[in-house]
Amino acid sequence: MKKINEVIEDTISRNKAFQKERLLKLNRLKALNAPDILIETEEMISKMTIAEYNSYLQQEMEEYKKIKSEYAKNNRIQQSIVDEIYNRESKLKYDHFLYSDEADLIWAIDPLSFMSEEDYMMGLYETFLNHAVEIYRDRFYTFKNILN
Repeated sequence: MKKINEVIEDTISRNKAFQKERLLKLNRLKALNAPDILIETEEMISKMTIAEYNSYLQQEMEEYKKIKSEYAKNNRIQQSIVDEIYNRESKLKYDHFLYSDEADLIWAIDPLSFMSEEDYMMGLYETFLNHAVEIYRDRFYTFKNILN
């Protein structure tokens, strides 16, 4: 019986710490005069337990996937944009410090200069951008290239 009580007490203390942290964030948002939607969302989250918050995040992710899927159905992939992704990747030179992670490589390709922000944010070309990153890594980070 002692184990169950310890688990319950631990869960309660974690939830209190989570809610305290979220209240601090809420107060910072209010102090910054953040947009109402951010404050309202944080007020809602600050009243949740960790389990409720995880469930909320899962529901939000599922809704986002639905929205992305609907967007993809209504917006066709353009060959010219795909070609531009690979063209720009092929022009990238090796620079370990400049392109240290995936985000740096994607920004080096500069997708917002040739595709709409909405296409980018909705991930319409995400597969191609990620593939271009893999091509870059294969070109410069394969064992054969490290030895040369």
